[in-house]
Amino acid sequence: MNGELYHACCLVAAAKNALLESKEIDNTASLHEKYIEFHLLPEAQNLDVRLIVSDRSNWYQACLSRGLNDIKLMTPPIIEDRNLLGFSGATQIAFVCFYRDGTITCFTPHWSFVDELKGWRIVYTEDLWDNAPTEKPRFCNPKENFIQILKEIGDFADTIGFSGFADRFNLALQILLTTNSELDLPYLDIPSPDLPPENLRLFLAAQKSYVFGAMGSWNDSPPWIAHEMGLDAQYEDLSARLFTQVILSILYAINEW
Repeated sequence: MNGELYHACCLVAAAKNALLESKEIDNTASLHEKYIEFHLLPEAQNLDVRLIVSDRSNWYQACLSRGLNDIKLMTPPIIEDRNLLGFSGATQIAFVCFYRDGTITCFTPHWSFVDELKGWRIVYTEDLWDNAPTEKPRFCNPKENFIQILKEIGDFADTIGFSGFADRFNLALQILLTTNSELDLPYLDIPSPDLPPENLRLFLAAQKSYVFGAMGSWNDSPPWIAHEMGLDAQYEDLSARLFTQVILSILYAINEW
C-alpha cells in the first residue's frame, strides 16, 4: 500500500479507538516514520501562531482539549493518472476532525526524506474545511464489488502472463471470502490498524491488492504487455475499477465502525 495512505490509516484508526474507548492514543510510530510533526490551527486568543507538536499523543491531547469528537479519513477513489502514485505527495490524503462547537478541520500530510535520519519527516498541517458538507461523510461497504473486480483482474493478470500479480489478487480475494473465525493473520506483512474483524478484512484485502506505484508495480510492465496483446482497453478498465474498489474499501474499513 502507498506509505502515505497507510500512515494516515493507522493514525486515524488509533485516534478513533482512543475516542471510542476514552483512553490515550496508541503512540507507537508506524512504518516509514522517523519524525512526525503536527501544525495545528492557532488558538482563538493567538491568531498568528500555530501550535506545533512532534508527538501523536500530544497532537491527540491538543485536539481533545479543543473538543474533538470524531475523525474520518478522506482520499479520492478516482485518480486521473495512476502512474503518479509511485511518487511522494501524489496521493491526495486528509483526515477530517469534527469538533463539538461545529468546527471542521482537515489535516493534510507533507512527506520529505531526511538523509541523516535515513527516513521520512512527516508534517500534518491543519486547516479549516471550506465549504464542508452539512452531514458527515458516510461510506458503504464495497465488499461485493471488490470481490467481483478481484476475480476479473486476477484472471486478466494470468491472461497477460503476470502470475505474481494474479496471486496477490487471489490472496486478497481469499481474505475477503473468509469468515471471522477463519481470519488468523498470516496475511500481515506490516502492522495493521486496530480494526473490527470485518473492517480489518477489507483493509487487508485492500493492502494486498494496492499494486499501483512505480517500477515493478502494476503500472510498470503489465500495460505494455496488455498493449502488445491488444488488451489496452481491458487493462485500463480493470485497473481503474480495482483502484476505486481498493480506496472505497480502505475508506469503509477506517471510517465505518
